[in-house]
Amino acid sequence: MANNKISYAERDFVGLRADLLKYVKQQYPELIKNANDASIFSVLLDLNAAIGDNLNYHIDRSLQETVLTYAQQRSSLYNIARTYGLKIPGNRPSVAVTDLSVTVPVMGDKENTRYLGLLRRGSQFKGAGEVFELVDDVDFSSAYDSKGFPNRTKTPNFDSNGNVINYTITKREVVVNGVTKVFKKVITGTDVKPFLKVFLPEKNVLGVTAVMQKDGTSIQALPKNTDFINANSKWYEVEALVQDKVFIQDNSKKSDNPGTKIGKWQNTDQRFISEYTPEGFFFLTLGGGSSSAEDSLNDLASTGYKLDLNQYMNNLSLGKAPQANTTIFIQYRVGGGKGTNVGPNSINTVSSIDFAINGPISAINSAVRDSLTVNNVTSAIGGANQPGAEEIRNYISFNFAAQQRAVTVNDYVSRIQTMPSVFGSPAKVGVMEVENKVIINLLSYSEDGSLSSKVSTTMMKNIAEYLSDYRMLNDYISVTSAEVIDLTVEMDLIIDPGYNQSDIITNIIDKTTTFFSPDNKEMGRDVFIGELTKDIVNQAGVINLVDTRLVNNVGGEYSENTVSQPYKNPSTKEIALIDGTLFAQPNQIFQVKFPSKDISIRIKSLTQPSIS
Repeated sequence: MANNKISYAERDFVGLRADLLKYVKQQYPELIKNANDASIFSVLLDLNAAIGDNLNYHIDRSLQETVLTYAQQRSSLYNIARTYGLKIPGNRPSVAVTDLSVTVPVMGDKENTRYLGLLRRGSQFKGAGEVFELVDDVDFSSAYDSKGFPNRTKTPNFDSNGNVINYTITKREVVVNGVTKVFKKVITGTDVKPFLKVFLPEKNVLGVTAVMQKDGTSIQALPKNTDFINANSKWYEVEALVQDKVFIQDNSKKSDNPGTKIGKWQNTDQRFISEYTPEGFFFLTLGGGSSSAEDSLNDLASTGYKLDLNQYMNNLSLGKAPQANTTIFIQYRVGGGKGTNVGPNSINTVSSIDFAINGPISAINSAVRDSLTVNNVTSAIGGANQPGAEEIRNYISFNFAAQQRAVTVNDYVSRIQTMPSVFGSPAKVGVMEVENKVIINLLSYSEDGSLSSKVSTTMMKNIAEYLSDYRMLNDYISVTSAEVIDLTVEMDLIIDPGYNQSDIITNIIDKTTTFFSPDNKEMGRDVFIGELTKDIVNQAGVINLVDTRLVNNVGGEYSENTVSQPYKNPSTKEIALIDGTLFAQPNQIFQVKFPSKDISIRIKSLTQPSIS
């Protein structure tokens, strides 16, 4: 008896067509007699096979998009991240150190301090097409910054007779890329519901800086920076609504770094989470607790009956919902991206300022205000675009493994990545565990954008404090700076004379720069020179890579750190590679700090040896 069963094993067009043809031969043999490539039967066979192939493709792709390893669409990765409770970050802003200067009149032989005013946080400056804002108030009357570090200089200006006519007062302060905005959300009766979502009206949102709530629904004026700072009813951002503690700024302590705040943990029930849509928009989700139920029980308690709401209902375990007939104001920042990493002396335009000067003569107040100048003495660094697909995959993998606690090495890396950047944002993080001691190795960026072992003490203390809420009870955390190993790369090449030598050298320098870029390396990762060799010899015009030498640059404009393996030539510090490998310790990372001078290409001629 003929096998009339349909096979479900075939997946592609060829297999499906063959299986359909086999079935038709069994069931309808008369149709085959008149079948040819141009027949209606053949067309129908092709169409059905094509439909099946197409359906199988989309079924496979749909299944693929649910698996972290294979998902390609950004929306799929965001959905997976949301399932795991992870917020995918957006753009990151760049940071620069600037000199802010004003000219003030003299009083006797000194500057007239009555005209030294307060330049408030949020004042804006422009440069290279980008906007930067002050992150702290700048008090020109004080010789110190907001953390207690000296940052003021005075320069006398003379007339033709050598008399001091005024003083230039300069304060060194940090500015951050981006623009601060305020969004208003009126809370009506219909908005009082668990987990209210509030969407911000634009893309490229860097994050929320403050959220406050006021009574009333007809408030027209938007709050100022000082209003958000001094607000009694603040809402705090958390990673998950079950989190009842927030890491906030501790104003009672002084930081050793102008751009890094000191943090501490604080309990709160007014909390929210935030996340990005795959399209790049930003929204907040407020708490789910019923404040009306809390009020009712509080009324009951006022009768003399002692009652703890959370003891019986745990009503605020997911945070408090907003109250009706109130207005929520959301202060947020827009900007960031890799393109905001502008060079030094680029930020030189005063754009929009809030400058309070209270001298006795208004005309002089105005003159001092108009004299304000700005110039960034360092490059703006740290700006980055929103993560790509591979970065998102890593975020999800690490976060899922961590599950809001730190057990493994990857857990600690994930936790550090979630710490608010205002408390410190290390350039590289490496974690190693020795028995119950977890050693956190950190690197920061130097002014020229290269990696540096000079890490802010404040950032290290913040990370230790932040991790204290996630670590296992028997884990001891040690935070320290890692080591940067600076390298010179020397290559001997034989190239085809038919190719442009300059173009080949430029391409090889670019490939070598990319290969050694810390952006593409993790701390403690060994370097396999064979990978670079393969990439270079496959370039058109390269006949052979004769030799590759690595030299350890130490001291001066380079770090003081040295490689762990011996030198082939101690005088030149040429490194003795072992099986073509440069080995790294767990707290080390390699970089070519100045590619333009630290990558050397020597072209050798191909000579025919004499054979006797």
